[in-house]
Amino acid sequence: MTTLDEKDIELGKILKKEAYDAAPNQWFTHRVLHKLPIKKNNSALHFAWIFYIAAALLCIGYWIWLFFFNDNSVITVRDILYFTIAGIVTMLLTFSPLVAMFSRE
Repeated sequence: MTTLDEKDIELGKILKKEAYDAAPNQWFTHRVLHKLPIKKNNSALHFAWIFYIAAALLCIGYWIWLFFFNDNSVITVRDILYFTIAGIVTMLLTFSPLVAMFSRE
């Protein structure tokens, strides 16, 4: 914390004495508020994150089920289709945050 010396106090008095006294204007606040940028609505972003986390949890659950609880002695066309879809979804979930992160710059 700095202390004010005599020159600072004297300068403050001069500035207060010589400062322009603006007349009150009822439209000033209204005009200033309309020139401010619009506040973003983040509810869609939060909603998107909830869906992203749910999709990631489902994807993790699928891979755990595939490797630990699935009978891999017989591979069907359905298994290949599910594996392909799960791989694509996993890649999308992995790379979408990276793309979003680099596109902001």
